[in-house]
Amino acid sequence: MGCGVVVSSIFPEMQQTGTNGSKIQTLNYSVSGDTDSDSLKSWQQLLASLFRVTRPFHRREHGFFASLTVYHLGLALVLHGKSDAVRYSRSDAWTLRDDLDHLFIHVCSQGGGHLRRAGESRRLNHLDVGIVDLASPLDFVAYASESVSLVLPRSLLSPTTGELDRQHGRILLRDTPVGGLLGQHIVTLCQTAPRLWLHEAVALARVTANLADTCLGIGAVSYPAPTTTSHGGLMRSIRGYIEARLHQPELAPEEVASAFLISRSQLYRLFETSGGVRHYISRRRLRRALLDICSPALRHRRIGDIAYDLGFKHEAHFSRIFHDAFGSSPRAARAASKRGDAEWLAVASPAPGGNQLEHWLKELMAG
Repeated sequence: MGCGVVVSSIFPEMQQTGTNGSKIQTLNYSVSGDTDSDSLKSWQQLLASLFRVTRPFHRREHGFFASLTVYHLGLALVLHGKSDAVRYSRSDAWTLRDDLDHLFIHVCSQGGGHLRRAGESRRLNHLDVGIVDLASPLDFVAYASESVSLVLPRSLLSPTTGELDRQHGRILLRDTPVGGLLGQHIVTLCQTAPRLWLHEAVALARVTANLADTCLGIGAVSYPAPTTTSHGGLMRSIRGYIEARLHQPELAPEEVASAFLISRSQLYRLFETSGGVRHYISRRRLRRALLDICSPALRHRRIGDIAYDLGFKHEAHFSRIFHDAFGSSPRAARAASKRGDAEWLAVASPAPGGNQLEHWLKELMAG
């Protein structure tokens, strides 16, 4: 038989609701075929923003199946996946190229796999919790399984827990209080996600981040840290510095370069893949403004005051660049959020044919 690949839009348009009636932004993907080649290639294209995907065993005659649903909680992503046996890896070169800086918490709701860290392979069993720092190398073999994963930006975590290289490769066993609590919470969050309104999703993302922060802080002191690249550590420090100072109108490349004792040309090279450091700062401010404008807790605040608090000096200029970035005015975004629309979370969708999952991962940040 020939290969019959079913792809539920590998790079789908942003949807307000998923096929399951979700009230939050949802992406749905599936691939299947009689042989590996086309279906596996489609899966590799989809997850290229996260992992290098290969088959752990030579089974080309058996075909390949996988599906993924992604829920956007505003401040975090929840991924519900099913697949045949597959290997996910991230090399040093891979981490430098995509520059992701998130915590990836993986729970095997069915099946399991092996997580390799610093040359040591550890078994990840049913409902165990695997901790992955996306800024560090990874090798994970997942057997035919079903899983739930939580993606949290580093900035949602406390500074100590935010040293994710000390958490990378850690496994919280399901039969421990901490592992059982965190694993069950993440699975329940995934089950609940389709019924959440956006303001509920954002609130629960914060609660989940706090729970993860607490659970990871228990017993983490003695866990050894692997060697990390100086580039990755410098980038994490600079991003944290910028995030903490978005409200300062005078925040500029010169100040950042001076704070880290590097030249402006070095700083520009570090942020070249992000469109430049000025563009990066502007995007972070706009994203924070978007979340604040649409937050039910801040609806009493004037849009101009929110913009001013985030370093924008002129409301008219802010409204113009906000519209350029998100395709609607600040007032329209606030009105949409009041109606319960998830449309405002589209946040500057990628160009036609772009990978929406990759876009979500790049845009993810703390509000």
